[in-house]
Amino acid sequence: MRINPRTSTTIRSCLLGLIIILTAIHVQTFAKQPESTLDLSKRINLSVKGQALLQALKLIEEKAAIKFIYSKQIIDLSQRVFIEVQQESLQRVLDQLLTAKNIQYKVIENRIVLGKSTPGLNQEIEVKGLVTDAQGQGIPGVSVRLKGSTKGTVTGADGAYQLKVEGTGELEFSYMGYVGQTVAIGGRHVVNVQLVEDNQALSEVVVTALGISREKKALAYSVAEVGGDQLTQAKEVNVANALVGKVAGVDVSGMATGPGGSSRVIIRGNGSLSGNNQPLYVINGMPMDNSTPGGSTSSTGMGWNIDRGDGIAGINPDDIESISVLKGGPASALYGSRAANGVILITTKKGVAQKGLGIEFNSTSTFERPSMYPEWQYEYGQGIDGRKPTTQDEAIATGRLSYGARMDGQPYVQFDGVERPYSPEKNNPQQFYETGQTYINSLALYGGSEDLRYRASVSNTDAQAIVPNSTYKRLTTNLSVNANIGKKLHLEAVSQYNYDQGKNRPKVGYANDNPAWAVYMLANTVDIMSLAPGYDAEGNEVRWNPVAEAPNSWFVVNRYRNHDKKNRYIMQGSLQYDILDNLFIKGSASRDYYNSEFEAIQPTGTAFRPLGAYQSLRATSSETNYMFTLNYNTSFRDFSLSAMAGGNIQRNEYDLTTIEGSEFRVPNFYSYTNLNILTTTPLYQKTGINSIFGSADIGYKGLAYLTFTGRQDWFSTLSPQNNSIFYPSVGGTFVLSEALSFPKSISGLKLRGSWAQVGGATPTAYILNESYSMVQGGHNGRPVQELTSDLVNNPGLRPLTSTTYEFGLDAQFFNGRLGADLTFYNRKTTDDIVESNISQASGYNRALLNVGELNNRGIEVLLSGAPIKKENFSWDATYNISYNKSEIQQLAEGLDAIVVGDGVGGGSIRNVVGRPYGALWGYRKLTDENGQVVYNPESGYAVRGPLEEIGQGVPPLIMGLNNTFRYKDFSLNVLIDGKFGGMMYSNMYQYAYRFGLPEETLPGRETGLTVTGVDPEGNPFSKTWAPQDIDTYYDNDKFYTSMFMFDNDFVKLRQVILSYNLPIEKFRWAKLQGATISLVGRNLLTLYHDKRNKYFDPESSYTNSNAQGLEAFGVPRTRSFGINLIVKF
Repeated sequence: MRINPRTSTTIRSCLLGLIIILTAIHVQTFAKQPESTLDLSKRINLSVKGQALLQALKLIEEKAAIKFIYSKQIIDLSQRVFIEVQQESLQRVLDQLLTAKNIQYKVIENRIVLGKSTPGLNQEIEVKGLVTDAQGQGIPGVSVRLKGSTKGTVTGADGAYQLKVEGTGELEFSYMGYVGQTVAIGGRHVVNVQLVEDNQALSEVVVTALGISREKKALAYSVAEVGGDQLTQAKEVNVANALVGKVAGVDVSGMATGPGGSSRVIIRGNGSLSGNNQPLYVINGMPMDNSTPGGSTSSTGMGWNIDRGDGIAGINPDDIESISVLKGGPASALYGSRAANGVILITTKKGVAQKGLGIEFNSTSTFERPSMYPEWQYEYGQGIDGRKPTTQDEAIATGRLSYGARMDGQPYVQFDGVERPYSPEKNNPQQFYETGQTYINSLALYGGSEDLRYRASVSNTDAQAIVPNSTYKRLTTNLSVNANIGKKLHLEAVSQYNYDQGKNRPKVGYANDNPAWAVYMLANTVDIMSLAPGYDAEGNEVRWNPVAEAPNSWFVVNRYRNHDKKNRYIMQGSLQYDILDNLFIKGSASRDYYNSEFEAIQPTGTAFRPLGAYQSLRATSSETNYMFTLNYNTSFRDFSLSAMAGGNIQRNEYDLTTIEGSEFRVPNFYSYTNLNILTTTPLYQKTGINSIFGSADIGYKGLAYLTFTGRQDWFSTLSPQNNSIFYPSVGGTFVLSEALSFPKSISGLKLRGSWAQVGGATPTAYILNESYSMVQGGHNGRPVQELTSDLVNNPGLRPLTSTTYEFGLDAQFFNGRLGADLTFYNRKTTDDIVESNISQASGYNRALLNVGELNNRGIEVLLSGAPIKKENFSWDATYNISYNKSEIQQLAEGLDAIVVGDGVGGGSIRNVVGRPYGALWGYRKLTDENGQVVYNPESGYAVRGPLEEIGQGVPPLIMGLNNTFRYKDFSLNVLIDGKFGGMMYSNMYQYAYRFGLPEETLPGRETGLTVTGVDPEGNPFSKTWAPQDIDTYYDNDKFYTSMFMFDNDFVKLRQVILSYNLPIEKFRWAKLQGATISLVGRNLLTLYHDKRNKYFDPESSYTNSNAQGLEAFGVPRTRSFGINLIVKF
């Protein structure tokens, strides 16, 4: 990004001013002169880290201009104390400092007299109280906990609580969205607290790498957090899709593959030319497997191109406490090579210590319909050369052509020999696709004591797709246990089991086996219902068009069979031992295992393969992690230190057996044992990574922080001479609002910056070794082996390196009513693994080389505000926008482009040197310097120009606007999001155009079409295509693929939730803690898109691979409406 001279001068001036300010801070501490009168409400700063109590009292006397009176024989002034407060009231400081030491105080005139607490206060007493908001309303669900212990409870529906504790302790009150409070009990039996809304975003605590919670103001990198409550009402079957529009710099795409399908999540652009670009998913600090059993759908769309869902789809949103998106390098670097594309950290819910059993029930029912239907022409009907079909054979031959006569409503012969009116059939997609239904029900039980807390949940998802006879079901159970084994040993364990079952998931992409093809390509005077049930009395497919690969939609949904099932187990456990109050060791282990089965049957009687075909996939996958960490926290004088060191052992094992065959010997007996042609392909991979890592966070007076991390990885997939790499990072934060005096309108201001290196895109297992495979059938009865790959081995291969620079500014204004988060980043990838062709004389065809380079630069902006805050009405809004500019900077020598993926029938996604990642390439009609089309004088067709870049498949600009309105017990949430700058090639539109369905093919139907331009020599050219040849002319346009590409900018009304909190006081007999009923909607309306695109939803990608910007007969994207009920006991 170029910087103009004026901007450069401004930046230098700002930097100079910042240096002067920092120098002034170093020389002089900014402090107000103490007041001369005693005032316990006065606010002071105090930092005492392990010093004697006497020193702490002297500091307070100095800062607050007060005087303590005490007896050294009664008060032990040598005991060590720890306290760190900023702008806290003197009363709260004294409570926190003295009560824990069994010291009571009393104000006498302008003196504070200290004495020893009465013995009775050490006894356990019952404390109760009420927790209210600023309006005096009780707040349900507030966590009330005895400081320094696990003893605690939560407030009821009216904000009341009750707890048995020692009278000398302190109670901690915390609730999301409010400032936490710590209150000394002081022997009282009633402790009432009023919580204040948290308007200081810089003081928020977020979950970062390895599950460590840190203050947001101390972070030197960008972290975004999404609360679990944002995922549990308008639910997505795949929880990753619920992040759409909610996090700056995160591009989330759901797939047009039906319920239970995969998602694609990209953070700050694609970082590898050909490797995996999705982030690492981490649950409770331990990595998770996000793979798709048997592999994902491909861009070519051939074969059984079915999406069986990725790993994140199996996580129940009701089990999620929060999702943290780690975009910055220092956080990601701690996870090593797999975190090169960022980390999505999921923290699950845990049990709480409380009286009785807590119960939470969540039920969602939604109904789905396609979000968009194509707008075809309905002037001319089925046929060719301007004529209707007059025989059954002609009807089949023109079954997908709409170049017939003008519609007149008169009877004509169709594919089955039956005469029907020659009239428009405008509702074929509406009639074929059913109303989808999705039911998600979750039940959670939680509770426990101070030493043992638990939470158990079960969730059931039952989804009926809009495609007939296609269903998806998922059962999820989760158990979380937290236990204190004595005072120093702590146990955490989480176990999750998933059972996924898909039935007749639809194939997407190419025509064969795809039920969507005939739905859209059927001639516009034929009713799709007339093709049902799709087969005749002998069970053979009813033909409707001359191409056997284009099946009868009803035959596919009624006779084709595919089903899959997956059993998945996620087990995690950790044991922590507190060596000291500020030093602990922790050992963790996790295992993510699944076994899956998939079977697909193309039945006998199919027009394309009359004897049928078969495929089955049986896969097992496991990822095991062992982690050990040593954590240390301390403070000395004005400094704080948090250090961590550890190691990780990671092992992956994948075993896949693929059976493919065709020609069932016995009709209608569908087993691989009945196949005439059979191929079995085994695949086994076992990989490992050993790692050591560490981090150190240093703070100074709560206003400046430095962060250092480092990780060393050893990879089993690389050669021993080159299998280790080190990833360092460093970051800094300076909280200006803590160091300087600002106008009251500025309530928080922070500068941050970081630098980090992370590796990634390691080669697959055994690819560096020369291996052999058995040849099916052998030769003359003898076993024969052949080279597994034509790829030459390269022992010098190493992981790519991703280097990220990041600078940011966080600001809060008007006491938190307005916030801004601005981030600039530069992400450079070097040594990326690129495949290059080599001379066949070597005995090989390809080689892998560490030569690729690409760059992502961008800006992220997050604005948050509370425009209205009244007693009964409030309005909260957040707006995020991000722009990412990518550039391919280097490939292998002599290689200028890499094909990422080709679409069905045209459209190519390529990485080309000097151009953006994933550019969409195609062909235009050749034009001269004056813009006139060049024609071939012999054929009369336009000359096709060279292959060229038409646009970007990946949108560089994404945004989201989230508004929440609350009025008394009602709330309304509205989410709008958009993507800009991308393009999409449509295979559906290309075929429809060739077959005469769009309005663009109407010119020339009656009087012919005259085209004008020049010939290759520049001479004027003109030709009139006769009406009977107009179909040939339009069909030839398939070679100019740019004609079928659309600007893919869009703005969507993504989500609407209208909620009502039921008056639970009227149901006291039910002992309700809370109840909310909501009307929910997702993907409700496309507010803006390319006016040319009247045919498909802008989000119609059918593969979660790197080949984005392609559409090809996927499952239509849907809009959903429904109802949600949440009840808590």
